[in-house]
Amino acid sequence: MYASTLVLMIIFIFVLVPLILAEVARNKSVPTTEDFFLQSRKMPTGMVFFTVYATWMSVFAFLGSSAYFYEMGPIYMTAIAWDMLFGILFMLVGKRLWFYGKKYGYITPTDFFDDIFQSRSLNYLITIIMVTFTIPYLQIQLAGGAYLIEIATNGAIPWRICGLVFYLIIIIYLWSGGLRAVALTDVFYGLFLILSMITVGLFFIEKAGGIKTVFETIVALDEKNIILPGPKGNAGAPLWISLFIVIPIGALMGPQLWIRSYAVEKKETFNIIPLLICIASIQCFGTLLAGSAGIILEPDVKRTDTIIPVMLVQYGKPILSTLIFCGIASAALSTANSQIHAVSAIYTLDFHKRYINKNAGEKNLVQVGKWAVLIISAIAYLLLLQSSELIINTGTIAMGGTAQVFVPVIGALFWKKSNAGAAFSGVLTGVLFLIALAIFTDLNIGYCAVTALICNAVIFIVGSLTFPNDHKVRVKILEYMNTYNKECQ
Repeated sequence: MYASTLVLMIIFIFVLVPLILAEVARNKSVPTTEDFFLQSRKMPTGMVFFTVYATWMSVFAFLGSSAYFYEMGPIYMTAIAWDMLFGILFMLVGKRLWFYGKKYGYITPTDFFDDIFQSRSLNYLITIIMVTFTIPYLQIQLAGGAYLIEIATNGAIPWRICGLVFYLIIIIYLWSGGLRAVALTDVFYGLFLILSMITVGLFFIEKAGGIKTVFETIVALDEKNIILPGPKGNAGAPLWISLFIVIPIGALMGPQLWIRSYAVEKKETFNIIPLLICIASIQCFGTLLAGSAGIILEPDVKRTDTIIPVMLVQYGKPILSTLIFCGIASAALSTANSQIHAVSAIYTLDFHKRYINKNAGEKNLVQVGKWAVLIISAIAYLLLLQSSELIINTGTIAMGGTAQVFVPVIGALFWKKSNAGAAFSGVLTGVLFLIALAIFTDLNIGYCAVTALICNAVIFIVGSLTFPNDHKVRVKILEYMNTYNKECQ
């Protein structure tokens, strides 16, 4: 009875705290699009770290990574390397996006492309990519969280109901306070997340007999469990490199990370975030230990991305299991809230304001953004009901899609010969290659994504060198580069 009461209290607190933080955010909010979507560009360093970390560390990083260690060997240890690359890219590229956004008033990714390339067709393509590849990634966040609650309650609470509850929580605090509410709740979710990822590894490795025993046992079972290319022979160095490239680039180019780059208050923040991200990457050892212990404790799990919930039900004590489940839910909610918020910004400013009501006032646009949150959540929930893909596969293809945007971004930031035609051709080629390879070949999604990215880059470079250059674009790229070097270096 005592344990049951504590479990209910933990769940109650986990649900209540974000709602309280939403009220705090609401009291500080002003009815402008810059405040609702960017926290008035005044997000402090500590909050930036937690909201970037919590958005970056999705259910893909918690349940998906454990599944990889359980099924495919050590390939996911590339996560430590891609965490470092993500931090470096956030500093080098994110800082420039922040400066451009603050200087020229960007709120969405499309604003950046529209200002520099001034191409309506490219604007359409970027907007479509941002929405099309963000929605499936949003879908798996809530799918992961919903499935674990169903497993934890032994089916008493169906995953469809769990997913609906998660969406309702997100809608309430997003409606109340926009990005400020998201960032405040991400501090809470981020702390839960990093502690639970480390704790789950330590707990299960102990249950399986300790680190030495576990790794001696899984080596005895099959030494490929600890070396590339893994027990199935399909996760070698090329995949390691592919994931290392695609995941951090795809994440950085997701609209939710663009918005966080724009929202930063001061440039010094970008210098400290890489260090903090690298320190936080210690959590990878938690899922390494948990996935490896699962090979011994639960060797016959069919849906591998449920390995942690399955083991918690079998071996965890009620209070610890509840805390871990809240940690996994934190991974889902902290990424999903950011994605819903980002897609809402894209609809409100890139579609509604541009094409439906060009003269809409600030208060009206904020209301449109709030209703967009509700509608996008409803669409994502309907897609959730159809979900059957593994978290790791959906997450990789989603990031592979948004990664295609990286090529013209680098061109616009660093290469004066970049032009809209090359940007459009390269991105479209990359996306089509990604989709074709994913559908018509048996290649791992990581290979598909990096191949598409290479094709994109080749088309962009060739196009930039051969297509007629737009003098206005060239002048603007040079002018913006010089302004950044003078004012932000």
